[in-house]
Amino acid sequence: MPRFVDLTRLLHPDMPRFPTDPPLQVSELESAAADSFEVLAYAFVGPSGTHVDAPSHVRPGGRTLADIPVEPLPLVVFPLPDASFLTAADILAWEDTHGRVPADSFAALHTGWADGPAPGWSLEAVQLLHSRGVTAVGHDTLNTDPSVLTDRGDYPAQRWWLENDHWQVEFLTGLEQVPATGAQMWVSWPVPAGGSSFPCRAVAVV
Repeated sequence: MPRFVDLTRLLHPDMPRFPTDPPLQVSELESAAADSFEVLAYAFVGPSGTHVDAPSHVRPGGRTLADIPVEPLPLVVFPLPDASFLTAADILAWEDTHGRVPADSFAALHTGWADGPAPGWSLEAVQLLHSRGVTAVGHDTLNTDPSVLTDRGDYPAQRWWLENDHWQVEFLTGLEQVPATGAQMWVSWPVPAGGSSFPCRAVAVV
């Protein structure tokens, strides 16, 4: 029987977020009662919680969330060595053990990050995944790039990945429950017209 691993974090006002983004706000318009239904209003930025970024997040005229098909993708998971970013050499070492990264797959980076300086992907790593034909990447941090770069406003890996017509999922969780190979990734989201980022539901099927 397949095992389903929810890789999605709960949306709540105190969740970690990009420093310039406002916190999620929730207000009750109606409460549940014998003669009414609970109605909550949510105010949040698109890249909130576990969320998907489309190419149009960085590229004017790029594909939006509505343009990305919802389909299962083979899932590969890279553990992060004791470093601030995953390198192309790390991916090649992973391939020595697990075989070549498959085309049309979803590649996830499991860093185990909780707080403090965040690790991430190197530019060379995502370029290697592009050459392998990978469709999308994901990570358990708030940004594709490590905070040593994002703290000074540099986003080389994220910009390159999205500019080359890929998409990504940020702020995943539970990747320690997923094997390096053999699982499938399902990601779904609402379809805001013209939207480039939005909270999503990410599930691994093992």
